[in-house]
Amino acid sequence: RLGNAVDPFETMEKYGPDATRWYMISNANPWDNLKFNIDGVAEAQRRFFGTLHNTYSFFALYANLDNYQGENPGRAAHTESDQWILSRLNSLIDFVDKSFDDYEPTKAARAIQDFTIDDLSNWYVRLNRKRFWKGEYNDDKKAAYHTLYTCLVKLSHLISPIAPFFADSLY
Repeated sequence: RLGNAVDPFETMEKYGPDATRWYMISNANPWDNLKFNIDGVAEAQRRFFGTLHNTYSFFALYANLDNYQGENPGRAAHTESDQWILSRLNSLIDFVDKSFDDYEPTKAARAIQDFTIDDLSNWYVRLNRKRFWKGEYNDDKKAAYHTLYTCLVKLSHLISPIAPFFADSLY
């Protein structure tokens, strides 16, 4: 009546339930007050979900070109950057599990977001692009595919309590 509220149905239609839920949970614990900002939902959609979608699209494009079938070339083929990102992923999984067990979804969402944007997209994918672009399909390329595939699958499981629709499409 006063025009001082956001219509949740318009927000859901424009940005989707996952981006709205992610914004709300990553900015404040569910039991805390949140000063809702529609621009924050757009930022969450663009920054987190956009980055995750672009990382998946990068993987899907090159994996389909090389007909990657999920084969793991073994630990010996993994580079230091592969081992680093997998170590960061395992640390993230432990942290997120503990955060959810402690009923701290905000900490979990922020950690997932930081890992996705900073570690996976800005560091791992950017540093290893040439491995995906190589012409020959060798163990090094398979290790890069396997590492990125593992990260994306595990991320889909980690985000599923907060963003189930996006997690389903990612998986």
